[in-house]
Amino acid sequence: MRDQDARPVARCELTALLAVCCSAALALAAGLANATVDSVTIDSSEPFEKVVGYTYVEATMRGTVERADGSVGTYAVPLVLIYPEDGGNGVGVVDWPNTVHYSITGHRDLDESQTRQWARDATDGYLFEAGYTYASVQYNKEVTELFADVPPGEDSNHLVRGSIERGTDAWEILRDAARFLRDPSAFEGSDGPLAVGTVLSFGYSQTSGLQMAFLSAGENSVDGDRVYDGHLVGVGGYACTTPTDEEPFYMVMSRCDDDALDHDGRPPADGSKVIMISAQSDLEDGLFLSALSRYPDEVNWRQYELAGVPHLPTAVFPGLAENQNPADFRPVFRAAFRNLTLWTTEGIEPPPPQFLEGDVVAEGDSQGRLITDLDEYGNALGGLRLPHMEQDVRGIVVGAPLGTYTGLNPGVDLEADPTNIFVFIGGTFEPFSEEQLRERYPDHQTYVSLVAGAADHLLEGGYILEQDRDAYVKAAVEEAGNVVAVPLPPAPR
Repeated sequence: MRDQDARPVARCELTALLAVCCSAALALAAGLANATVDSVTIDSSEPFEKVVGYTYVEATMRGTVERADGSVGTYAVPLVLIYPEDGGNGVGVVDWPNTVHYSITGHRDLDESQTRQWARDATDGYLFEAGYTYASVQYNKEVTELFADVPPGEDSNHLVRGSIERGTDAWEILRDAARFLRDPSAFEGSDGPLAVGTVLSFGYSQTSGLQMAFLSAGENSVDGDRVYDGHLVGVGGYACTTPTDEEPFYMVMSRCDDDALDHDGRPPADGSKVIMISAQSDLEDGLFLSALSRYPDEVNWRQYELAGVPHLPTAVFPGLAENQNPADFRPVFRAAFRNLTLWTTEGIEPPPPQFLEGDVVAEGDSQGRLITDLDEYGNALGGLRLPHMEQDVRGIVVGAPLGTYTGLNPGVDLEADPTNIFVFIGGTFEPFSEEQLRERYPDHQTYVSLVAGAADHLLEGGYILEQDRDAYVKAAVEEAGNVVAVPLPPAPR
């Protein structure tokens, strides 16, 4: 349990938002609620173990779907709610859970934990320290069918069960989750979440493609009203994941400009704000094609491409390979949530986009892939560069790589075993030799200074938070002696 005093301190940077966001009347007056949720009934409720003042609820959300063909359906899907008792910062996040494991593994292992709540994984508690209201709802008919006859276990993931009539009902379920946060009157009991004035969507990989399809197809606007105010699109790109009514997957992933889709892949002018975070692998791989989603002419779009970072680093998905890339991109996600919140509530624009250097393949089977420019050690050039990447800042070199960090794992044969895709997009790390480390970092203080310089530059630009700047420096000071050549001398007394 966190210290009771930690919460107000962590929320200091968002206090300016409270007056704007805390009133349910604001959302209702703007005509943005339009709640179609019939009921939200509690399955279990308890104090949230990670942050004081929050409640954790597993519930069932029931609603009605009026479809374009004139038919009417219903759904009953699991919903996880984590909400502050005092209303927090007045901003809600709907985490679109990633379920791609089931289809990729061929439904061999019905592991309930494979439905991932990536907004929590990618921010490591920040959302609750900063006062957000959190919801995650199951939208995928594939998952509800897979677990329809599987009895729940003692530690089952509540998000795997439910009832969805058509795969294409996913859009209305996801819209209803946002509507519910704006108007939680359907919640059973009197002590549920308070209404929020702003709602953000979050997706990761498969569900970032779902966001791209949702935006491109105009699904974020209903009768002229925006459903979500902003979208944090995690490690995706120009891949659209579109719901279908075709079993067993009820989803199809394709390029966002595929002729089979009814849109050209560009986001509509609905006024919602988008921040996309792309790993190096997302530009180099032939699936995500993030180089095509840069949209430099879109005023409501920011794309940050992370040099030396894979789609699945050890920080969020360990154990893929012995040489898996250990780069940690969670500081970027935490700052992105802060920046997207300020953008959607106060109009404060986020930092400029950052693009990797290289050439985009114009034709052939590899069309859309980025051939990344590399330095002499094999590390990518350009892009948003965390402290494990070297760069020149106003004539001074900062950053302290300890080896070569790749976005993809070239040792993986996907044709032999397509399920190795996770290993492939986990990247690799090849450490420098002891001689190279000694040449780069003649003493530990040099290493610490280079890390601090890079972290200061990121903080100055708004790409990370102050807490992460301090954590980078602290980690550099505490690095084991075998990481750099000479241990850090003791601090002066």
